[in-house]
This record gives sequence, structure tokens and C-alpha cells, in this order.
Amino acid sequence: MGFNIMTPITIYPIHLFRRIIPFCVTILCSFAALAQSQSRPAKEPVLKILRSMKSPDSAAVLAKKLIDSARKNNNKPFEARVLLARAYQAYGIGNEHDALTFGREATKLTTTADSLTYEKAPIMVAYMLSREAKTVEALNVAFKILKECDNRGWKSLSIDCRACIADIYRSIGNPKQALPYAEQASKDALSIKDTASYIFALSNLSNILSERSISSPGNLVKATRLMEQVLDKKYAHFLSDFSIARYQGNLGRLYLMTNQDKKAEEILMKSLELSRKGEFKTLEKHNLNELMTMYVDHKEFKKAARYGEMAVSIQPESQSNITVQKNIYNHLTDAYEGIGDYKNAFKYSYLYRRLNDSINQLDKARDASELDKKYQADKRLLIAAGETKLVEVQRNFLIVLALFIVMSSIISYRWFILKKKRETALLAEEHSQLEKMDAMKTRFFANVSHELRTPLTLIMGPAVQLLAFTNYEDEQLNMLHSILRNSKKLLNMANELLDLGKLEAGKLALQPQPVALLSFVKILYQGFVSAAEYKQMDYRLLNFIDPALFVLLDQEKFEKIANNLISNAIKFTPYAGTITITADIKLEMIEFGVANTGVGIHPDDLPNIFDRYYQGRGNNEPSEGGTGIGLAIARELTELMGGHIAVDNNWGKGVFFKIVIPFKATEKPATEVSGTEAVIVSNSKTVGKDTNGELIMLVEDHHEMAAYIADILRPQYRLITAGNGRAALQKLQDMPVMPSLIISDVMMPEMDGFTLLETLKQSPAYCNIPVIMLTALANTRHKLKALHIGVDDYLTKPFLSSELLARTVNLINNAAARSGATISDDDELITGTNDLQIEQPAENPGLKLSPADLSWLEELEARVRKHTGKTDLTLAALSYELAISERQLFRRIKSITGLTPNKYIRAIKLQIAREAIESGKYRTIAEVSYAAGFDTPAYFGKLFKEHYGRDVNELL
Repeated sequence: MGFNIMTPITIYPIHLFRRIIPFCVTILCSFAALAQSQSRPAKEPVLKILRSMKSPDSAAVLAKKLIDSARKNNNKPFEARVLLARAYQAYGIGNEHDALTFGREATKLTTTADSLTYEKAPIMVAYMLSREAKTVEALNVAFKILKECDNRGWKSLSIDCRACIADIYRSIGNPKQALPYAEQASKDALSIKDTASYIFALSNLSNILSERSISSPGNLVKATRLMEQVLDKKYAHFLSDFSIARYQGNLGRLYLMTNQDKKAEEILMKSLELSRKGEFKTLEKHNLNELMTMYVDHKEFKKAARYGEMAVSIQPESQSNITVQKNIYNHLTDAYEGIGDYKNAFKYSYLYRRLNDSINQLDKARDASELDKKYQADKRLLIAAGETKLVEVQRNFLIVLALFIVMSSIISYRWFILKKKRETALLAEEHSQLEKMDAMKTRFFANVSHELRTPLTLIMGPAVQLLAFTNYEDEQLNMLHSILRNSKKLLNMANELLDLGKLEAGKLALQPQPVALLSFVKILYQGFVSAAEYKQMDYRLLNFIDPALFVLLDQEKFEKIANNLISNAIKFTPYAGTITITADIKLEMIEFGVANTGVGIHPDDLPNIFDRYYQGRGNNEPSEGGTGIGLAIARELTELMGGHIAVDNNWGKGVFFKIVIPFKATEKPATEVSGTEAVIVSNSKTVGKDTNGELIMLVEDHHEMAAYIADILRPQYRLITAGNGRAALQKLQDMPVMPSLIISDVMMPEMDGFTLLETLKQSPAYCNIPVIMLTALANTRHKLKALHIGVDDYLTKPFLSSELLARTVNLINNAAARSGATISDDDELITGTNDLQIEQPAENPGLKLSPADLSWLEELEARVRKHTGKTDLTLAALSYELAISERQLFRRIKSITGLTPNKYIRAIKLQIAREAIESGKYRTIAEVSYAAGFDTPAYFGKLFKEHYGRDVNELL
């Protein structure tokens, strides 16, 4: 019922409108036919109506009627004016392709009798050609009509031509060539008091002064002031809605460039509203592009994407300004990348590259420059012709004669060099093919590297999980270790290939940061100590760097260079050979060298060792394996950092590689930075032995590593050192007071770290002392099954100073809590699922842990790990599984670990999270958080940082 009632009301206006339009068109055409016998001003109203029409169909009907009438009366000038009005109408609604077509048709019909149409039609063609990136053709048209206007003395029309030429030069990035034409147009308009032309000239000058290549602060201020002057209220009656919207959009762009974002947004919104009201699609698209640019800069990517999609939907690409369309695609790529929508980001990135590749800016600029010179030369000829006809004839004769001589010389010379040119072309083609093949090979390796990372992660993750089980025979365990070891090796190779692709694409940028150079070199050196000890090498470091020196250095790239050189030395040095690392500062340059004994590099291989994928086979010996890109990456990274690499080869005795890199000294940072920098910028201040802190025993056989760790700990703790496990046990027996913590290396002479740990845990006197194990070989088989909360911890070299300090503080505090006299207020009560409240009595401060306690704690941890990923694990559930009461479970956990069950479970979850990160299966904090059983990723990140001294983002 409702639909039948509303239908007549909805349809009636449409039928009425369809009847009125033909009637109006008939009236207008009759008016046009009558007007053809009158003067030109009488014809202008109908053309003004045609220009302002928003419907292309209605405009086409009216234009056809007017053109038919003009052809019937053989009035070509009027037909040309109708076509020009049709071009303006098409441009106003954003159909630039049709505007070009109508402009060309008008240009063919117009004559000098109608000077306005004679100039306006080709200028419309020039503007539309420029917007289609056909710059050379556009300038040809504009210069041709400018010469006509100059010859005929049409000064007001010449102003329009110069403004057009200036705008075209500006659009191709040549504001210096555009500026003289714009300034001359402004002066001419002022001299003849043509306000409308003067306003347009001022806007043109403003646009040119704001071009990036000349947009100095002074020019930007001047450009902004000019555009504000154009939009002054006193000129409002000279401007159409279209002009106002266009100038407001330009002023908004200037406000953006001068960081007046609030003003920019306000004026752009006004322009956008006026453009939509007037259906000026070209201006609407321009305003949306400027707003999108601002929101991308402000990182408001969702807003930017929304405005960008609006801009794309306004016009099809074939009818749009190619430069604006390219900018929109570029900003949409950034916006979708910012919000993580990589599918749309890739889509618009492809569209941007396709448009960008279609424009050869350099050729256009060069051709445009030649056209400018040609015009200037023609102008000088024109002035000379006005002074004397004889000079023109003589000059033309000389030009013809010179051209004849030049052409004769060229023809003669080409006969002699034709053969040589053919040979050069063949060589160039061969070189081009080789470059293409090399580029294809690099792209292939990069793509393969990307594809390898996912399956490698899926191999390494399960392998790490399988190694967590202990019921393996030795042969099975060795197989698992072989899988993990070779997977990591493949992953490193894939990462090197990816770095190589970034280097070739020029996307690898330097990221210098403050680095304590001495400490950094020591850490690099320490990373290969265990590998050298395995081959019983004489591995030494000669370091001549001032300990107080801090430099600005991209430590990640420097580390890759050093690791490549040292690992090669380890690989090619024979058993029991010698490797010497040297580090020095000379003439504001870092000199880092790696020398090793052995056979060295065969002389035939020496010229090619830095080539990508090259593997030497000197003396017909088999290659040593590898990807053949290690030294290539080392050289390219060194050159990227502004340095160079050299090799001193002694065939049969050894080889010496040296890199020399410039540096800039800097001051020590006021606070310790995060990430890898924490290893480098460590606290090296030495504190005397009278420090009133907890006593820590450091068991380390390498004196430089021991000194480094001591530098980190001395400001807060007292230290006692031992060279190996046997010496540590001897000192423990002689000490009147037991240390609060033991930090021990794994690989040591006489007694290694694991033997020491086993001895300590089996001794009633020492089993309560927490232990941190340090090693360069992070073998999963050697890792403890869990942290055991205050029992021990495990750190892999190189480690962060902040991480070592955090682990030290946690272990000492937990050990103190185990032996504390009372429980803090916030730990007195714990609530289970049934809201049972259990009061906690004071603990025995003299309680010692036994191996049985630790065994029970391992069983408890296994129970907790069964519930991995669950957030609702309670004390009641645990007590049920262990068949003891909640009160007894609470007391026993508190007495052994010093923590409440809630904190104990939380610590095990943190250890699970750490193992999940090391497995490489997770990419985000949220994934790790939920896998470990935490509700909130932010809270999990805070707890992880407090417990381990490292941010989760640094490990993912």
C-alpha cells in the first residue's frame, strides 16, 4: 500500500523534468539562431549557459543544436566558440580527454577575426596536453600561439599564453624556466590594468615559487602571501566559483608546506565543499589529494585511505591528470601500508610504478629547454626584423649556408664511422643482456630467499620443541641437533641473500648510533672464542682502542662485516692454527683486521674473491662450500659506510683482511639505550672493592670477558673471581660468607661450568646459591628444563648488560625472599576459584633447600606447563592434581621459591614465553602472550621486560 502511494510522488517530477529539458533546449537554440544575425555579445549568454552545464548529456544536446544552426548559416567562427565552450564544460566536470578533443576541433575552425577564440582554443589544448603528460606537444602549441599574439600585438592575450607556458614548465619540475614567463605575465596585466589576468598571473607566480626545487622559506612565505592576496574579498567579484575553489586548494597546499596544518585543513575543506557543490571534479580530486597527503604525514592512515579512495572514484584514470593520479596512488600505497593492508598497498604501488614509468621527465625537461631556447631565438629574430629587413635576409642566408656545411660534414663523417658505430652497438647490446641476466639472477635468489624463510621456520620450530623432550637415544638426539643446526645455517644464508638484494636495490640505509667501540670489538671477538677453542687455535685480540671512546657507527652492519671475516678465518685456518684480530684508530679511521695462518688464497682466485657467488678453486682443489657472497657483502657494506676493504695474501702461509671505515666521535649517552646497543654502551666505570653490595662470584677463564662482566656489575655489587670450576669450589670452602649469586662460564679448563653446577646442586651447603650460566654455544640440550625461580638462569653470549643486570637482581631478590622472615602484606592472601582465603604464617629464615625440594619443584613445573596457553590456572586445580591441600601447596611453594603460587606460575609462563620466542614460530607480542597464557599483551610485555631486562620486540 505504501509503495503504491509513494510511486506517483516520486516519478512525477522526473516526467516533468524530461518534458521541460527539450522545451528549454528548443528555446535556447531559437535564441542562438536569432542571435547569429546580431553582434557577438548577444551570442555569449547561450555559450555561458553551455559552459556552466553539469550534465554531459544536456550539454551535448544543446551544443549539437547550436553547431547545426551555425553550420546551416555557414558561421564557422560561432561554431568554433561553441566547441570551445563545450571544452570548458567538459573540463569543469572533470572530463579532460573530451576537453582536449573539443579544443582541437575549435582550433581548426577559429580565425584571427575572432582573436579571443583564436587564442583561447589552442591554450585549452596546451593545458589538456600537459595534464596528459604530453609536455613537448603542449609547449609547441603554446609557443606557436604566443608568437602569433606577439606578432599581432595582442598584449592581453599574450598574458594568457605566458601564464600557460609558465604553468607547463612548473608541472614538469622546471620552475626556474617558468618564473620569467609568469613574472612577465604579471607585469603586462598590471600595465594594461586587466584585473582578471592579474589575479591569474599572481596565482601562477604563487604556484611556481612553491615548487620544491626553489621553495626556500622566503619563497614559500611570498607564495602564500600572493595566494592570500588573490583570495582577498576585493577581488571576489572577478572570480567564479571554479576559480575560488581552485585558488583555495592551492592556498591549502601552501599552508601544508609551511606546516600550518590547521589552516590547511580548514581551507581545503572549504574548497572541497565548493568543488562538490559546483561539481568541479578536477578540483575535488586535487583537494582530496592534498588532504590525503596531510593525513599520511600525520600518520592518520585510515583517514588518508578514505580520502584517497574518494579521489580515485571521482574520475577514470584515462580522464585524469596523470601527475595528480600518480600522487594519489603513491599516497594510497603509504596509507594502506601504514594500516597493515598490504594487499591494497601492493595494488596501488603497482599502479603508481606503471604511471611513473610512462613519464620520462628527463627527456621532457631537455626537449622543453630546447623549445624555450628556440622561442628566445625566434623572438630575437622578430626584433631584428622590425629594425631592418636586410639583417633578417643576411641572417637567414648565413643559417642556410651553415646548415648546408654542417649536413655535408655529417654525411661525410658518417661514412667513415658507420662500421665503428655498428660494433659499438653490438657491444652495448651484449653488455645490456649481461646486466639483465645478472639482475634476473639476483631477483631469483632474493625471491627464493623469501620463500625459504617460512618452511625453515616451520622446520626449526618443531625441532626446538622436540629437543625439549628427554627420552631420546644419543643417535636420535644427534639427528635433531643436525636438523636444527643446518636449518639455522640455511636461514643465515637466506638472510645474506636478502641483504644482497637490498644492497642492489639501494634500500639498505645506514643507522649510526653511539657505540662504545672497545666493548663492541671485544663482544665480536668473544663470539668466536668457543669455535676457536674447538679447533684448538691460537685465537687472540690486539686492541689499541681507547676505552673511553664512543663513536657513531652502524653496529649491525659493522658486526656483519666482522663476523664474515672472522668466520672465514675460522673455516680456512687449519687445526691448531693462529688467528689474530686487530683493532685500532688512525687518522680518524677505524682499522679492523683479521689475519690467519694457512694456505691463503690462490693467486688465480685473488682478483675475484669479492665477486658475488664466486667460490675459489685455486690449484684444482675443491671449494669449501658456502654461498660465495660473504666477502661480497663485507665489501659492499664497507663501501656503504664510506670505507674500503683490502687483502694482503701470502700464498702458502696465510692471508690478512683489513677494513678501514671513517667514524665520528661522540659523547657517551646519558642513558643506556635499548637493543643491541646495550651490549656496546655498557657502564665501564670501575668502583672500588669497598662497595657495600651483595657478594657475587664470577667464574670465567677468559680474562677480557671477566673484566667486561666486572665493569657491568661493580657499580652495584662486590665481586670475587675464579678461573675455573675447581678454583671456584676451593674459594667457596675458604669463604666465611657465601656469595648471593654465582655467574659461571660453561667451557673452562679443569672443571667446566656444568660440572660445577652439578656439584653445587648436590651439596646441601651450596644448593641454595642461585647460578647464572654464560656460554657462546647456546646448545638447547645444555639448557635447564626451567628457571626454577631463584635456582638458576642461562644467558647466551653476546648478551645485553641490561639483561645480565635484570637477571642478577631477580635471582638475588628471589633468593632473599626464600630466606625472608615474613611475607609481605600483598602476598598474605591468595584467592582460588572458590574464593577461599588462606592466611600465611611466617617462614623459617634458616630453611635450606634439598635436592628433593628441587625434584618436587620440577614435577610442579611440569604440571604447570601442561596448562600452557590457559589463563584460568588456579591454586585449587594444582592442589587437586598434586593431591595436597591448597594451604600445604601454598606454604611449600613459598618456602622453596620465596614466591606466592601466583607469582611462581607467572614466572613459569614468562619462561614459556621466552622459549616460544626462541622457537621462531611467533611474529607478534600478542601471539607470544596468548601462547604463554597471558590475557593482555601490554601487561605481558611489561612483566617480560622487568624479569629478563629485554623488550619483547627486540627478540621477535
